[in-house]
This record gives sequence, structure tokens and C-alpha cells, in this order.
Amino acid sequence: MFSDWLAGQDALSQIVGRLLRIPVSGKPLTIMDLSGVPSEIADVVVSLSCRLMFDFAVWSDRGRMPPVLLVCEEAHRYVPADERVGFAATARVITRIAREGRKYGVSLALISQRPSELSAQALSQCGTIFALRLANDLDQRFMETVMPDAARGTLATLSSLGAQEAIVCGEGVPLPMRIRFDDLPRTPPAQRGRRLRQSLAD
Repeated sequence: MFSDWLAGQDALSQIVGRLLRIPVSGKPLTIMDLSGVPSEIADVVVSLSCRLMFDFAVWSDRGRMPPVLLVCEEAHRYVPADERVGFAATARVITRIAREGRKYGVSLALISQRPSELSAQALSQCGTIFALRLANDLDQRFMETVMPDAARGTLATLSSLGAQEAIVCGEGVPLPMRIRFDDLPRTPPAQRGRRLRQSLAD
């Protein structure tokens, strides 16, 4: 992926610093848009990026390394329930972050519209679960297996949740509860996207 010249000039801290924009200087968000990248290349990029972040967190000074939250959209692509479907290296590193990352200041958020296709091993390591409306019976049954017994009574409402509503359970809340997310500002999406890109470029 990198020429010998580039690999020889940059230290791991410099590569991760540019990737995560450290120091953050008031802009603590990095978005890696892989939507136009072929899946076989995207898998390698995700695997390498996650491994870089995790290894850097393991070997860095805990007092100087800022906490990192890795948000993995379409997570069923990278940590699938069927190990033969996904890219093995990506599944291994994301599962390791889910299992050990909190010890080193690296947290993981797995986002998927098809939770039944997610690895149960990786999902079981998630401390807090937000479940939005699920109409598929297979997904609902899967959520029953990963949610604690105290939340089972609320699972019957999964298919009838409205927009912006979710069931939350786990370490982040004292009891399983039904919540509603705040409304977004009424700025048109195109303007929000332009503002976000401008703020990231500044």
C-alpha cells in the first residue's frame, strides 16, 4: 500500500497522528469514506487502519494517548457471523478491539441494519446496546440472545418503535429503557454536509 520511501520516512506515531488528527485541536472527528473503494481493498484498509490504531494505543504512553472511539458502519461486512464470508484479518482485529480495547483507551461501536449477520462473539463484548426498529423476525430473535434478561420485556416493542426511538440496555443505563433521540437541526442535509466538510478542512 505504501512505497518503501514513504514507509521509511514516517514513524508509527506520525502515521496514526495524521490518520486520527492528533492533536485534535478542537476537531476530534475523522471520517474514512470507503463507499467508492472495491470491497477487497476496503477490507484491507479497514484491517490495517484498525490494527494501526490498536497497536499504537497498546504501545503508547497512556497519559498522552487520547481516548479513541472507533465507529464501524455496516459492521456485518467486517465481523460477520459466518467467518467464511468476511475478510479474516479485519474480523480478527475488530474482535480483538471489542475484547481488549477498553484496557488501552480504544472503544468500539458496531452499527448494522442486520444484527443477525453480526458476529455474536464481537457483539457480546459491547457493553451498551441501542436497538432501533427491527421488523425482521430473525433479527428480533438474535437480539433476544444478546440482550440481558431484564430487557426481554421491552423486546416485544422492537417492531413498533417509531422514528428516532430505540431500546437501550447495558452498562450505559441503570435499567433497560425506551428512549427518543433529539431532533436534528432543520438545516438542509446538503448544507450540513458542506459545513462538516469545511470544518474538517479548516
